[in-house]
Amino acid sequence: MVWSFHGQVLRDGNEASCQAAVARVVTYCRQQDSEPPTADTGDYCKARAKLSQTALRDLTREFAGEVKDQAVPTWLFKDQYHAKFIDGFTFTMPDTEKNQKKFPHPRTQTRGAGLPIARAVAILSLATACVIDAVYGPYAGKETGESALLRTLLGSLSKGDIAVLDRYYCSFWMIALLLSQGTQVCARKHHLRHSDFRRGQRLGKYDHLIIWTIPQRPTWMDEATYAQIPATLLLREIRYNVVEPGRRTRSIDVITTLVDADAFTKEEIAQLYGFRWNSELDIRSIKDSLNLGHVRCKSPEMVEREFWTTFLAYNLIRITAAGAALLHDKQPRQISFVSTCCHLGCCCHAD
Repeated sequence: MVWSFHGQVLRDGNEASCQAAVARVVTYCRQQDSEPPTADTGDYCKARAKLSQTALRDLTREFAGEVKDQAVPTWLFKDQYHAKFIDGFTFTMPDTEKNQKKFPHPRTQTRGAGLPIARAVAILSLATACVIDAVYGPYAGKETGESALLRTLLGSLSKGDIAVLDRYYCSFWMIALLLSQGTQVCARKHHLRHSDFRRGQRLGKYDHLIIWTIPQRPTWMDEATYAQIPATLLLREIRYNVVEPGRRTRSIDVITTLVDADAFTKEEIAQLYGFRWNSELDIRSIKDSLNLGHVRCKSPEMVEREFWTTFLAYNLIRITAAGAALLHDKQPRQISFVSTCCHLGCCCHAD
């Protein structure tokens, strides 16, 4: 059943229909000289609806963990650190009554126009490009932002990992929660925070140590957790320039918990944050090549199954690429995702 569901999420148009999925199963059974199932798509859909969402998620995470454990040092940051990218995205789904109830339109959208939309956050590995874990929920409403979603995933980040974050996650609370479990942070500074490199302990040009002071307790945090948060955080701030021919030079300010300037140079931290662009490419592959930009299922329960089946298929493709990289002494990200799909016979978009 998982195999046939994979065949749907990896295909487009009529090839993604339930009828086509059943036809592939029948063809396979005949090739194996086994009794084919009934061609009734109703039976197939009923069986597909019995797939365990929890099992699909566990399989996705388990496969990602296995290939992570087999990563060679050259795949890691500085040959020893597992860097994990955190990125958010949205996807739409069919405009059914059940989907509308679970994923209502945002207030800014005209009622009756557009499609139900969900917000998701994923953790991806720098070393293997696999999805370590993910979560999704309504696009609008209380505690539906990317930071709120990420807080539910903190347990998927391990001690010694380095979380590489975009500016929207760069807050006192997120850094404090990650540090409390031994996870280091490298994040672009939020645009509302002012930088003054004349203050703090100077480590070099546009490189200094700063102290952030704990703000008032947010409404989502209970008093017991708040009492365990340190009153101050010792952080490091760097600024570097991104120069691209024909484009305006951009200055990037990065906040990190990697405060040891001897162990982590300014250039290495800049390089680490620069790697974050890979997560944008990974999400694009998942949304465009594997069709997660718009899921096809018409109920929230089946949307969840399609969500995790897509990530499971993505990780299996990435594991194949990692095996090829290991065989040919390459980095997994040097192996083309689309080319891997083509060699595996997946009918995904080539763009």
